[in-house]
Amino acid sequence: MRIKHLDWDSSFFNKKIGLLELSNDSNFSEIQNDFDLIYVVSDKDIAIEIKDYKQSHSENKIVFSKKIFQKNDSTDANIFLVLEDSIKDEIYELAFESGRFSRFILDPNFGQLEFEKLYKKWVDNSFNKEFADAILVYKEQNKILGFVTYKVWDKQATIGLIGVCSKHQGKGIGKNLIQSVEIELANKGVSELRIPTQLQNEKACFFYTKMGYEIIENKILKHYWKL
Repeated sequence: MRIKHLDWDSSFFNKKIGLLELSNDSNFSEIQNDFDLIYVVSDKDIAIEIKDYKQSHSENKIVFSKKIFQKNDSTDANIFLVLEDSIKDEIYELAFESGRFSRFILDPNFGQLEFEKLYKKWVDNSFNKEFADAILVYKEQNKILGFVTYKVWDKQATIGLIGVCSKHQGKGIGKNLIQSVEIELANKGVSELRIPTQLQNEKACFFYTKMGYEIIENKILKHYWKL
């Protein structure tokens, strides 16, 4: 069975990392074992053993989706489009909060430093437009309490990162940020917004469901590390 070499992940983490997409008729005996880490993705929770590897993490990676329509509403007065990167340090901290359920922090084989380095890179690449088309922030008294990034692919857009200061969660900031993205996208003719998260993140799943989003994809993702 062929494993796809992940160039970006391997370069960033300085490890040989591969992706294995399973089907019900997968032949595990043919798996090559020269990777440091293998991400295993499947539609169902298939119990497998890979010789010389140990599973360290498992999660349900899900994608929410909602159809959006033309809106002439104005965005919340506290929400602003980011045009410069002088606020990066504030965004970094919010990004760490947004990644509390990330596999890169929950897998004990990744350390806190690697997790923070990854999310800083994600923010950096959002500012330089590689990972995102726009960044919106929620401000009160000149302090950033939340942010969201999104990327447009033709008539469809995807949320990259969304984070709200832990002390200000439950006050509608996340809802206002998502609604502002919906307004921007609808007025640009984008008809669908997708939001990836983890099924284990029950608070986020409840939040997106309450906002009218539905799950359109549910994959099992596991980490297997070389012994």
